[in-house]
Amino acid sequence: VISPEVLGSLRNQLAGITVKEELIAYLVDIVRQTRKHQGVLVGAGPRATQALLLSSRAAAALAGRDFVTPDDIKALAVPVLGHRILLRPEYEIEGLAVAEVIDQIMQEVTVPR
Repeated sequence: VISPEVLGSLRNQLAGITVKEELIAYLVDIVRQTRKHQGVLVGAGPRATQALLLSSRAAAALAGRDFVTPDDIKALAVPVLGHRILLRPEYEIEGLAVAEVIDQIMQEVTVPR
């Protein structure tokens, strides 16, 4: 258990983690593609974008960095987005998993340099 002061301090530290504009665009593209994928009935929304951004900042902080990398976003895409996506029934029947859809999307979206 942590105090409210410590929690506030941690939140402020996360806000200080740098995320380049290209990475924000990359993250938004990934989430947007969850709504366009042919196998998806309901894709991730704006809150998913916020959650992926915040968790990517946390991953960078835990790795001792003050900046987010594409690998931070890639590593967290399935855990953050997976429960926010509903597949079309015909794709579920075929055995397609949400993680596979996210992996496909990750391969289609261009990673910034």
